Amino acid sequence: MPTKQSQHKINNSFSNSIKSSILSWTTKDVEQWLYSLDLGKFVHRFCKQNGIDGLTLLLMKEDDLRQAPLAIERLVDIKKLWYHIRILQCKHQDFYSPLNISTACIFNDNDEQINLFKLFKQGSFYDNSINHNHSSSSPTHLLESNVHNIDGSCQVHSEQKPNVNKSQDENRKLLVSFIYALISGIWTSFIMIVVHNRVPNVQKYPPLPDLFLDNIPHISWAFAVSEYIAIAMSFIFLLILIFHKYWYIILRRFFALSGTIFFLRSITMLVTSLSVPGHHLDCTPRAYGTSREILFRCVEIFLFQGLSIQGVRSCGDYMFSGHTVMLTLLNHCITEYTTSDFYVIHLLSWFCNIFGMILILAAHEHYSIDVFIAFFLTSRLFLYYHSLANNVVLHSRSDNRLSIWYPMFSYFEKNVQCMVPNIFRIPWPLTIIFPHADSNDEEKYSSANFYNDDCSNDKRKRK
Repeated sequence: MPTKQSQHKINNSFSNSIKSSILSWTTKDVEQWLYSLDLGKFVHRFCKQNGIDGLTLLLMKEDDLRQAPLAIERLVDIKKLWYHIRILQCKHQDFYSPLNISTACIFNDNDEQINLFKLFKQGSFYDNSINHNHSSSSPTHLLESNVHNIDGSCQVHSEQKPNVNKSQDENRKLLVSFIYALISGIWTSFIMIVVHNRVPNVQKYPPLPDLFLDNIPHISWAFAVSEYIAIAMSFIFLLILIFHKYWYIILRRFFALSGTIFFLRSITMLVTSLSVPGHHLDCTPRAYGTSREILFRCVEIFLFQGLSIQGVRSCGDYMFSGHTVMLTLLNHCITEYTTSDFYVIHLLSWFCNIFGMILILAAHEHYSIDVFIAFFLTSRLFLYYHSLANNVVLHSRSDNRLSIWYPMFSYFEKNVQCMVPNIFRIPWPLTIIFPHADSNDEEKYSSANFYNDDCSNDKRKRK
């Protein structure tokens, strides 16, 4: 066991030699490293018994400390050793893995450890203030452009210049998503006019056999009730938007998903015309008339969202159910963007979704396959979109396939690096009544605040 003077010499010599490649360390270097950290009691176990050198340290995992042959028992010793081993692994950039963002780290000129996950959440990798020559935005390329070597000259330009266009960029993306949903809605309304004029004659083409409709009597008021349920769920979703801190992201995703689903619906309606599901429906084909009449009918369907309680009656738009799409999309938005504390709202939302679908079938307004496909397609698209948006590695990698197959997704979600935290705040008009409420409206588009504070507390906020 070295004395204090020899320990001081070891610390000085080790601090001068630590810049050398860890790969070239021998067991003697590892021994000096342990003494410099006041962990000399593990020298015998590390160096004498197991012959651990620099390469072995770089390849070690925390479980190696717990399991045989090291089998360290005290938790405090395991954590201390693993902490210092991880520092060595982070210093050796050849062992950096882009898939291990949560533990990857680098060092600046002052030899201070910088966690890449924090930089990633703060948006540093996507800020224009970072000096790099790579066109790719992948973490690997950006790391390679900012980490030069491990001999003390590696650094990260973590100071970010304020981006005055960030708020405008978010507003622009919200506007683009709204225009997309608007165009999709108007196009779908026009297709509904076209398919109504192509609806098969019920006398020549009777309703198709349906296991559910053939065994459930027709309930005339059921369809109107399902529409009232959809309206009630819309009000709940509107309240969430009003009080949610990141309402603009939620609304943008709602527009993007609804626009995509209804565009797909317009295609399925147009390519195949199904016979009416019941003889009670008055689906006589109408003449196209003048362009003005078509335009007026299109605007009427769009403004009243095809609701029968508003006097809108259309036929032929069966594959798939638009009412089920809205019920399912609203249900998933309500449950996704509220915390588990609102479990009553979650249960009520799912009940309304399922009960509304049953009412649509009880009204004999759609075939069973229409409702099933609408629910499955809407829920899968919602889950796929959010799974992709919540996975940093998937949508931050330099892969052109994502921008080709999902061009809007790449544009809308390029700055979102985690699940949207469910944080509620008092909106601006109510701050007059509640002056102490901190709405932080001027910082609502701050990516640094979003990535650094809210993303790190995402699990706690969702509990």
